[in-house]
Amino acid sequence: MEKIQLLLLGAIFSISTLNVYAGDDDADTKGIRAGWQQSNFYDNGNTDDDNLSSFYVGIFGEKKLIPLLRLGAGLEYNSVGINDKLIDDTRYTRHSLAVPIYAKVKLGPVFALGGAAPNFGLSNKFKLAGEDVSLDDDMKTSTFDVPLYLGLGAKFLMISVEARYHWGTMNLSKADNTNFTQQYFQIGVAVSF
Repeated sequence: MEKIQLLLLGAIFSISTLNVYAGDDDADTKGIRAGWQQSNFYDNGNTDDDNLSSFYVGIFGEKKLIPLLRLGAGLEYNSVGINDKLIDDTRYTRHSLAVPIYAKVKLGPVFALGGAAPNFGLSNKFKLAGEDVSLDDDMKTSTFDVPLYLGLGAKFLMISVEARYHWGTMNLSKADNTNFTQQYFQIGVAVSF
C-alpha cells in the first residue's frame, strides 16, 4: 500500500509540474530524452560487482527565468543495478520512475545542469546464472531515493546531447548492517519541441 501511495504522489507531482510548463506560453522547451546508462550499487563507496548497462527514457519541460538560467522538471524511467563478476549472467536490477528537477545554466550552445531526481522503485529483478529468482521482501531495495546529479551538454537546433552523473543519497538496502546507495552515469540525446 505504501508503494502505491508513493507512486501516486510522484505521478501527481510530475503531472502537475509538467502541466505548469505545458500551460505557460513563456515555457522555453518541452521534449523527450533517452540514452544509455551505466550503474552500480555501492556499500560505503565500495563495490565488488561490475556495472550494469541499461537505458533511460523520459519527458521534460523547461522554463527560461533569465537568458542564462532555466529551470526544468520531467518524468523518467530507468533501471539501475549490478552484474555479478563471479557468476556469469547474474544480475540484480532495480526499475524506477524518477522526477528530475534541475537548474540549467546555458552559455551559447553549451550548458551545465544540476539538481535532484527523486525516484520511486517499481520492481526488483534478480537473475542467477540466467534464471529468474523471486526475492523476499528484505532482499528488495527501498521504494524511495533522492539522487543528486550534475551534468554537461550542448544543444544544436532542437537536439541536445548531455551527460549526467547521479549520486544516490539514501540507503536502498533493507538488510541490517548494509548501506547500499545507487550511482549511475547517463549519456543521451534530448529532442525539444
